[in-house]
Amino acid sequence: MRPHALGAAPAPLLLLTGMVSLQFGSAFAKRLFEETGPTGATLLRLLIAATLLCLLSRPAPRLLRTHWRLLLPYGAVFTVMQFAFYEATSRLPLGVVVTLEFSGPLLLAALTSRRAVDRLWVAVAAAGLLVLGGTRGMDDPVGLAASLLTGAALTGYILLGARVGRAVPGRSGLALGLTIAAVLALPTAPALGLPSLDVLLRPGVLGAALAVAVLTTVIPFSLEFAALRRMPPRVFAVLSTVEPVIAALVGLVLLGEHLSPAQWAAVLCVVTAAVGTAVPSSAAPPGTPPASSDRSPSRKNGVHR
Repeated sequence: MRPHALGAAPAPLLLLTGMVSLQFGSAFAKRLFEETGPTGATLLRLLIAATLLCLLSRPAPRLLRTHWRLLLPYGAVFTVMQFAFYEATSRLPLGVVVTLEFSGPLLLAALTSRRAVDRLWVAVAAAGLLVLGGTRGMDDPVGLAASLLTGAALTGYILLGARVGRAVPGRSGLALGLTIAAVLALPTAPALGLPSLDVLLRPGVLGAALAVAVLTTVIPFSLEFAALRRMPPRVFAVLSTVEPVIAALVGLVLLGEHLSPAQWAAVLCVVTAAVGTAVPSSAAPPGTPPASSDRSPSRKNGVHR
């Protein structure tokens, strides 16, 4: 999608499209694990995605020199999020991992909201996520820890992504952040269990990794990055709670993971909460002072400093 098309498309549509692409790619990525393991798949994904985005956006080197204090932690968050997510999905079902992953953004939404009703919706979504996750695979402590670590890193991505999007023009910030993530992944991957170079360079493995990189990184992060530039991080965080629903549907279609009636009820809870938080409050009673804008300088796009 061209940059001007991204600017014209509604931010929620960009976010939804990115989440669908990410979950389809995540389901497809599990095929790589048998040959590369989660660590090898993560490394290939980051290297290929960073290369593609740099070719597409051609970021100026001066941007890295100017904004390195912001881009370095942004890239580090990327690295942690990718390694933790693939480690978790190698041990737990996709729907469970994505469910646990959003514990971080839900907490962010609750802490940064000024509307009492938003806290109610977050509670409804949290209840739905807990039921949706159920107890499958919860006896794996490493998978559980990796899922929660992914959630913490995702929260950092939401906060830092909004700042990078405002500070760095176009997609240059995303490309530079991914490049830093790939560089940091190079010394990290061998310590986490990397297969031989012969395995990583097989044509079939590289082709699959290319597809995964495009579906799970280039498309979704480009769309989410564009969305973050035009919506407060709190709104982004709450709207993102529909992603476990998408993961459950993708699991049903591609992996044959059928949900129980209770889990479908949980899906409804999450969707209802997401819609509820997206609907603006009714007009305030006479005499009530207007709430400050999410884009006011004091709140920095919805995040208190």
